[in-house]
Amino acid sequence: MPPVFEVLSAASGGEPRGAEVAYGGPLRFPASPRPYIIANFVASIDGVASLGLTDGTDSSTLSGSSRADRYLMGLLRSSVDAVVIGAGTLRATPGHQWTPAAVAGDDAAAIDAYRFERTGADQPPPLVVVSASGDLPAHVALDRPATSVAVLTSGAGAIKVRAAHPLVSVIEVDERDGIGGAGVVAAVTRALGPGLLLCEGGPSLFGRLMADRAVHELFLTISPRVAGRDDAEPRPGIVDGWSGGPATLPTATIDSVRRSDDHLFLRYRFQA
Repeated sequence: MPPVFEVLSAASGGEPRGAEVAYGGPLRFPASPRPYIIANFVASIDGVASLGLTDGTDSSTLSGSSRADRYLMGLLRSSVDAVVIGAGTLRATPGHQWTPAAVAGDDAAAIDAYRFERTGADQPPPLVVVSASGDLPAHVALDRPATSVAVLTSGAGAIKVRAAHPLVSVIEVDERDGIGGAGVVAAVTRALGPGLLLCEGGPSLFGRLMADRAVHELFLTISPRVAGRDDAEPRPGIVDGWSGGPATLPTATIDSVRRSDDHLFLRYRFQA
């Protein structure tokens, strides 16, 4: 049986379909604009989004291996046209494939059926890895990919990626001004078409997207854990490398609040 989400509040209604039933409502996104950018993070009660673990257990440790958190991640991956991650997230998650089934466990069949029902696709969404340098390690997602994979990188980085990871494609961008959030979205759109994109981190990539006001929605899981910070362990929140001005802080409205066990699942929409 899938995990059950208790709906504490929800701005939108409607009848859930398939794997949405356990979520307690339909998981829908506006038909426009496109591209439309959503992000998904888990954080501790005190706002820590990364413990700095590089053995693949960072998010699962923060979430307490929450099955509901993984289930929602599977629903989101199933809904989108591409998953976008930063190079740091790739390096910190050895052995992972960024597909819906990879996080769904025993619910993989239901999650895959949900993707087909929602999108008509019988394959996982493409993965896009953002790496300005193109210096990427050997990784199963690059060298034995479970879906189509592209690396968004600079001209110099493209040479490295093609040599080291011949099974992935390259999205080459002009890096003279850095790869900002708007540049990432524009480059992915040129390569894959305008669609629904899911950012799964890390905090620095999300920070670039926020800096350019490129994010439309945020799904944030609050784990019932306290991580703490100190000088030796600064531990970023969900945003890193960017800070909003006091008079221009982005504002979000809350679309829904759900609970599963002691985890809270928040869905925010950013104001245009």
